Amino acid sequence: MTSWHQTFLARLLFVPMGFCIASCDRDPGGGLKGQTNATMTFYGLAVDQDGSPLAGAQFEYRVEAYQKDWTFETRDRDNDVSTVSATTDARGRFQFTVTGCKLIRRKGDRAGYRHLFEEDVHTRAAQTSFYRLIAWGDLWYKTDADHPAVYVFVKDGVKEVSALPCRGGWDSGGAKKFPATPNQPAWPKKPSLEDVVYKSPTTAPTSQR
Repeated sequence: MTSWHQTFLARLLFVPMGFCIASCDRDPGGGLKGQTNATMTFYGLAVDQDGSPLAGAQFEYRVEAYQKDWTFETRDRDNDVSTVSATTDARGRFQFTVTGCKLIRRKGDRAGYRHLFEEDVHTRAAQTSFYRLIAWGDLWYKTDADHPAVYVFVKDGVKEVSALPCRGGWDSGGAKKFPATPNQPAWPKKPSLEDVVYKSPTTAPTSQR
């Protein structure tokens, strides 16, 4: 290979990388945007198959955070990892505050019940297992105490479910502005419990009020 071809190939390989660094992570002000963590309070609500609040449900989440001394030179390092746990109160509610970039549900249990959730991680409304909080300085998820994530637990032996799970809050997908409407409850496209069916309630359950 001649020196001319080597130079041309080097430039060809460099341009896409240079373009990405110069455009993908640059803010309107002209500076490169770095990775920062977001601090937020996550709100959750556990209900039974009829939508009634369920106390004593236990949750565990994995929290991933960009390292405090993050730089472009160290961007390939693994995120810091921690764990947060919570148990629902008499109103079926729980909350915790985290600082990080990702929130991943590892556990959702209640004695005498089975957890109904969406197994398809690409589905939004009913997917309660993974939350991207922030990336390149743009907030991806926004919480709301009045619109918590809803977790549905089905009593052992019950086959009909009137409550619907929900991610709660808003997802922006990295956009600058959040949608005008929050995530809405929905029946899982790929439910974790294949033997239960949805039965429309005669009155709106707690998870839909």
